[in-house]
Amino acid sequence: MLTDAKHSELYRDWESYIDVPDARAAFRYIVGVAACSGRYRCHIQWKGDVRDFRFHDVSGEQTHSFITNQRWLLFYFRPPAVRSGEYSRERLSQDFDSFEENPAGEWTVKLTNIADVDRLGKHIRWNTP
Repeated sequence: MLTDAKHSELYRDWESYIDVPDARAAFRYIVGVAACSGRYRCHIQWKGDVRDFRFHDVSGEQTHSFITNQRWLLFYFRPPAVRSGEYSRERLSQDFDSFEENPAGEWTVKLTNIADVDRLGKHIRWNTP
């Protein structure tokens, strides 16, 4: 569910920032998925110069996020998600060639189109705890 209507103008601005049509479609699609989620409360915000979209679980922890780039969305499995044991590093790395683990221990995957968002949905249960 989207929780922050006060920044609603950012959706259109960020969508137009994306240069690649498939990535733009992925942005629209994942925002729609987030809006319909019963599991996560989501909002859009600036974090310095970074276009940050956050997913918070029922306890309020930020488990996931993505940042909007001009050619893709960089989706994060934040520390609470990694620690949860709910996600498989091995399965994610098999499903996404772009899988990386950053120095903070977070996992990232690049989403470049709607099919990538759908593939991500095999790992994340958007509507069930």
